[in-house]
Amino acid sequence: MPLNKAQTNYGSQQNRMTTINKTINKKLLIRVLACALITVLSACVNTSKTITKKSYLVDTAEITQNAANFSGQSVLVRNDVLETIGEKGLILDKDRAFSGETILVIDTSEMSLRFATDKTPEILVSGKVERFILTDIEQKYSLNLDRSLYTKYEGKLAIVATRLIFSPDPGDLTRTPEIYYGKELAVKGEIEDIKSYGVFELDEEQVFGGEDLLVIKPKLKLKLHDEQTAIVYGMLRPFIAAEFERDYDLNWDLSILQQIEAEYSLKPVLVAEKIKILE
Repeated sequence: MPLNKAQTNYGSQQNRMTTINKTINKKLLIRVLACALITVLSACVNTSKTITKKSYLVDTAEITQNAANFSGQSVLVRNDVLETIGEKGLILDKDRAFSGETILVIDTSEMSLRFATDKTPEILVSGKVERFILTDIEQKYSLNLDRSLYTKYEGKLAIVATRLIFSPDPGDLTRTPEIYYGKELAVKGEIEDIKSYGVFELDEEQVFGGEDLLVIKPKLKLKLHDEQTAIVYGMLRPFIAAEFERDYDLNWDLSILQQIEAEYSLKPVLVAEKIKILE
């Protein structure tokens, strides 16, 4: 082959290689940019997920100290009721471990709670965090609130609640069960001493008084483990073996039935409708 032709072919090959390299580099650049974009978007998504996880059970202090993060968010909050305001309002205590503020709750649920005494147990509040502008809240939720009672809360964050549930500690239920029989409850505690599938105790964390609470969940579909923290929704009733066998189709082994009857006969038992494991 003549030298000049070989040089021409070689030059053409170089040009093709240059073009290919440029194409490859361009594709690599596009991939790098795409990965960077995905990383940024993933970070945004993960931030949202983090807020969602936090918002499952949130400290009131966290809400009042981070208004921008929680405004418009659905939250679940558990705390003591300090006072009631008219028929629809109540004030939840701030968390003792934090420096946040108390928070106003406006009850829009169909079944409002009635507090029999000045000393109330903790309650579980499910609702949405909103800026309290009385006229806007009244119009949006078809309420008629006494303006004179809410003047000092104007412009502050509030939780507009769709559901309120009594949420006593396990020891409250074992000490004074008669107060809670027949009420819908949401009890937070640590799972321990799993006796059988769907039969376990909720740990009483208080140092003095109260015992661990027995929980029975008929037809449990969730695998439980010791030391998991959970909120157990259900109804409290005294354990009478014949009634429980009649009402719940427990299908227990005889040894389990005998053990439970020996330890818990006539004692308060929380019959669970739903169990939510807290992350």
